[in-house]
Amino acid sequence: MRFASPHFRLRCLRHISQQATVCLLGAALSGAPVWAQGADTRAPGYASSLPTLGDPAQGSLSSVQEKRLGEIIMREMRQEPDYLHDSLLRDYLQAIVDRLTPAARRTAEMEAPAHFRVFLLRDRSFNAFALPGGWIGVHTGLIIDAQSHDQVAAVFAHEMSHITQRHIAQRLAQMGRDRLLSIGSLLLAVAAASAGQDQAAQGLAMGGQAAAIDRALRFSRSNERDADRTGEEVLAESGYPPQAMASMLLRLQNLSRLDDSDVLAFLQTHPLTSERIADAQARGGNQPLPPDHDLMFWLMHARARALTPTKRDAMQHEEKRFSADKAAFPAQQAAIAYGQAVLLQRLGRFDAAAAALTRAQAAAASAPAAERLPLDLLQTELLLEHQPAQAADAARALYRQFPQSTAARHLLARCLLALPDKKSAREFLRQQTVAHPQDIVLWQDQARAEAALGAFAAQHRATAEAYALEGKTEAAIEQLHIAQRTPGADYFEASIINARLRALEQAHAQQVQIDKTLPQ
Repeated sequence: MRFASPHFRLRCLRHISQQATVCLLGAALSGAPVWAQGADTRAPGYASSLPTLGDPAQGSLSSVQEKRLGEIIMREMRQEPDYLHDSLLRDYLQAIVDRLTPAARRTAEMEAPAHFRVFLLRDRSFNAFALPGGWIGVHTGLIIDAQSHDQVAAVFAHEMSHITQRHIAQRLAQMGRDRLLSIGSLLLAVAAASAGQDQAAQGLAMGGQAAAIDRALRFSRSNERDADRTGEEVLAESGYPPQAMASMLLRLQNLSRLDDSDVLAFLQTHPLTSERIADAQARGGNQPLPPDHDLMFWLMHARARALTPTKRDAMQHEEKRFSADKAAFPAQQAAIAYGQAVLLQRLGRFDAAAAALTRAQAAAASAPAAERLPLDLLQTELLLEHQPAQAADAARALYRQFPQSTAARHLLARCLLALPDKKSAREFLRQQTVAHPQDIVLWQDQARAEAALGAFAAQHRATAEAYALEGKTEAAIEQLHIAQRTPGADYFEASIINARLRALEQAHAQQVQIDKTLPQ
């Protein structure tokens, strides 16, 4: 068994999120799981630390249990090499989800999560999936393969409907009725099965429970029809075209005809049916969506392409593909040049990146300032390479213009940290962590600023806050204990450290109690 492959743990986590918790357009007639691309050099023993699932006497998971399971999975997910920390792409996708959220809440079952948070994975395959607790994961391949902003919104509406209708909690409870073992055992079994190791999968499931696993790995046809129907209601109420869901289904169908291996892998496990497409068309109409000329969509499409490859030769190959691409209209022209500029920046070819960016800016000159923000951010990043003071001035201007942009906020913090005097960075970051206390990146940057200024107690407190947000509560508590022992904290800082330590110790005790309620 290839348990030592480089991304094995991510393979496991994707399987539980994609199969056991949700599929984008799945049906109940699929065969054995064939997802997963990725590897890990670490041994799989980590899974034993995860709580077990399932209780034959329990009909459903509580909202507290469901939320806790999501936290556990996300804690592991964030450690994976393919987890993509890109605030610009996440801002774009989260804005779509936020627009859909009010309508989604009105369709929600009691105890369903009320908030939805997006995260990204570098993966060329077409996929989006939901986790317990309202988390929605997106492969960069989804943004690359979608043809319009509305199709991306349709994906989210479907995923959010699985969450609001509590399909995830129902499937996790079904695992209990099937007497599955721990989350970790399930993850390992699914990962082995996906690699064609059926005997290994059955062995890991302990006792030949492959049939039970097979039943637990996907929603029913009723769940899928429910998510289609509710998702279309959410789309319509949120102001999206009524045919967007049918358009996305047809897009998947067309991709499958291109013999794209990534899409075929998706469809083998999540087959489309003519009945579902026909139902979506009956509800939303069969008129095709008009071509999307939205600059922001195409810039994010190009950014996803540019950020997906991680090896140098793959980046060089993608940069050449951008060079050969043909644009049908100005937004695409700007996006092609922008994607090329992002890749050239990643390759360290900054002069060539600046030249490509100039072409993108010329093509996008007539677009609104908000849609040109990715271009202005990249220009500031390129400036930061050689002229940090000028970059800081440019970043301040962008942040003043777009104060709600996480990407602009993060870039300004980076620019200020690049200046010799870190006092302005610390002042900005202290303000921003108060205004945005759930932002892990800001806390990490604040820790760097505090350390540079010798404020080590404050550094450990900021590190503790970042750990807590990552789900590493015990590590956060340890950082606060270190902060208490570190000299130099004034009365105000010491009071905050003591208060946060008490709060996190209480939170950890609650987590332990919740974990005990998870079926053993």
